Formats: sequence, C-alpha cells, structure tokens
Amino acid sequence: MDREEYIQILTDQIRCAKARAMVGDEIRMHIDDQAFAFREQGMGEEQALKAAVREMGDPVAAGMSMDRIHRPEIPWGMIALMAVIGLVSAAIHTLFGLGDPELGISYVKVQIGCTLAGFLTMICVCIVDYSFLAAHGTGTAAGFIGSLLLMWSFLGQNMNGATRWVHIGGLNICLETFIYLFVPLYGAVLYRYRKEQVKGVIMSLLWIAAAAIPAYLMDSFSTRALLVFILLILFSIAVVRGWFGIRRPKRFLAVLWTCLTFSGPAYILFQSVTGRTNLLHSRRVRMLLGLDPKGVNYARYAVLDVLKDSQLIRTGNGDLSKFIGRVPSYNEDYVPAFLAVSFGYAAAAALAVLLGLMVFGIFRIAFRQKNELGMMISCGCGMNFTALILICLFENVGLLPHMSFDLPFISAGGINMIVSYIMAGIVLSVYRYKSVLPGELAGKAVTDRQACIRKA
Repeated sequence: MDREEYIQILTDQIRCAKARAMVGDEIRMHIDDQAFAFREQGMGEEQALKAAVREMGDPVAAGMSMDRIHRPEIPWGMIALMAVIGLVSAAIHTLFGLGDPELGISYVKVQIGCTLAGFLTMICVCIVDYSFLAAHGTGTAAGFIGSLLLMWSFLGQNMNGATRWVHIGGLNICLETFIYLFVPLYGAVLYRYRKEQVKGVIMSLLWIAAAAIPAYLMDSFSTRALLVFILLILFSIAVVRGWFGIRRPKRFLAVLWTCLTFSGPAYILFQSVTGRTNLLHSRRVRMLLGLDPKGVNYARYAVLDVLKDSQLIRTGNGDLSKFIGRVPSYNEDYVPAFLAVSFGYAAAAALAVLLGLMVFGIFRIAFRQKNELGMMISCGCGMNFTALILICLFENVGLLPHMSFDLPFISAGGINMIVSYIMAGIVLSVYRYKSVLPGELAGKAVTDRQACIRKA
C-alpha cells in the first residue's frame, strides 16, 4: 500500500473529523522522514517510501491509538469547580433574600434561576468549537461592537444621566456588562493580524480604540479604563510572543507603556491649566483618590465602619442589619464584606481562594494550550476575571473606592451571571479541543465546524 492509502485508512479510524487533517500531516511527515533515512542507506526512492510505510505498522491499530489521543476532552474538574462556585453564590443570595424584607423569596428564585441558566449556558458554549474565530474573528468582533452601538442608539434608556441599559421584552439589560465579552474576541483579532508586522500593530491598536467607543458612549470611565488596560496586556503578550515580528519587543513595550502611564496625569494637568475641568471630572478625581466621605465615595467609608467589629471566625446567620440602609448595592459590590461581618474574615478568604482556584485553572489551561488562538482567548478570559476579582476584593477592604464592578459569578444580576459563565464556557471549549486542533490554524481549514464530539 502506498503512503496516501495508508494515511486514509489510519485517519478513517479517528472519529473526530477536525483531528484527521492534523494527524494525517503528522503521519505524512513521519513517513517522509523515515523514507529519507532509508534513502540515505542506499534504497531507491520508491523502495524507501514503501519500506517507511511498512515501518508504521498496521494502519487500523495506529488509527485507533490516535483516536484515543486526538479527541475532544470534557474538563470535568473545571466543571465541578464552577458548580461549587454556583452553589456558593446561590447560598449567599438565599441569605440576602431571607434577611432583607425588600428582597424576599422572589429575589432568591430569580438569582438561583440566573445561576442555573448561566451554568447551562457555559455547558453549551463549551461544546461549541471556538476555532471558527480563526477565520471569522474580526467579523465577529465588528458585529459585536456594532450590535452594542445599535442597541445603545435605538433601545438605550437614560438612567441617572447615563445610557447603559436597554429594555427588551419587560427585561432591563445592562449593556455595560456585555462589553467584557470583547476581551476573548480581541484575542482572535490579534491572531488574525499576526505576522503582518507594522500593519498588524496598527490594526490591533485601532481595535482597542474601537472597543472603547461603547464604554465611552455609556459614560463609564472605570469600565473603559479597565477594558483598555486588559486589551493592552493581551496586545503586549502577542508582541512578546513575536506575533508581529518586532525586532526589539521589550523596548517597544517599554516605550508604549511609559507613554500610556504618563498620558493620564498629563491629560488631567492639561484640563486644569486650560480651565476645562468640569464638575463631573472633579467628582471622578475625588472618587478615585478616595476623598469626599459624605459624597461620591461614602460607600467606601460605610463599609470600613461596618468591618470594624469583624473577627477571623464568627458563627453568624447572615444578619444584614449592618448593611441595610447603610451600604448601597451590598448584594452586588460588597458580598465579601458581608461574609466577613456575618461569618468572619475566614469566610471571605475562603470565597477569595475559591475564585483564585478558578483563575489558576484558567491560566493553567491557557499556558498548556498548544494552539496559539486558544492560548490568547483563554488568557483574555483569565485576565478579565483576575482584574474584576482583585478590584472587588480591594474595594471591599477599602483599598479602592466604590466603582460598581461586579464580582464574577457572585454579584447579583442575571447579566453578570450569564456573561461570567459565557467566558468560563469559552475557556472550557479551549480545553475541550486542546488535543484536536493544531498549533497553527489556517483560515480555510477552520470554516468547517462539523466536528465529531463523541467520546470513546
């Protein structure tokens, strides 16, 4: 039998269609290498090729062996961890609903329902093959930004001076939370422009500016700043890994980050010198500096006052008396502080450790991923979770002012839950196909999404 016939029989034993081309290329290279070695020993070209094929052994047995290796894997460990996080979240919001008469049992039902819906969404996203983004990353990213802008333009409702909500079918949906879904899409955008050198750098930075437009229109300075920061870190990772062929990447990044670091203070100084600082800018500066305890930053001082009597370990029943009427949005922004007051700092630390294990698992998946697209996408999700978790924890202990960032999987709100679980599902999809996809994805090769997902 000749080489191509051997490869065809072997790959027919592999049930995952996406893995067949990759395995076929690997086997073809092995046969060619062995044939070259035989030619060096004095064999003729045709004779060497046939001998190399015979050296590979039974194609059916080899194919079955490859089928066991190159198949989608279910990340049971991470799924179990996400289930535990969901149960903890449901238990916390049950305490909120039972302890606050204004929330009640209906609040508990809604939050448990949102957690369950988010978990099921995560499973569905996990099954989807993320590699279609290699060919359609920029189109998907453009469609995502365009959809946000259209909803903001035609369905947005002005609340407290900002248009961040849309009303659809009796539901109020926060558009601001959806912005973070652009982070994994930006990983696909970077993958699209790799190897394009100067053009790739320029286009990648322009995409960051485009992503900031929805946050700017929603008048969310903190969200805009955090989003741009995360995207710039992703861009920096791509530069360091040589995606754009920059000769001195570290020097380039040093200049870039130095300019960005000084641009903020320079802008504030320019506003002050030219007299353009308005009341809104003044309030934001005072908030970021932690000033004005009775004004824009009163929540920070209220939480610090509540935490004064907390202990390392406390036997509590979820008493909310210290929070109701004193700490705004305690069920969204100050869940760790509630745990510290009601059950001791150990309970809040346990929640932080649980979320930390999740982040560690995400980065472990990312950096053990041989596929560059999967690595960048899962890195983006991990950095997004890390930033939000750290900001929320620092906010709860008074190290940061009140900035209304949701704690992933924990803070109240259906959209927060859904978006968090979608990102987790993307990471699980990367893990699921880690043994199926090659390190380099060609645009034409990834348009076929009909992969066999059965497990032997």
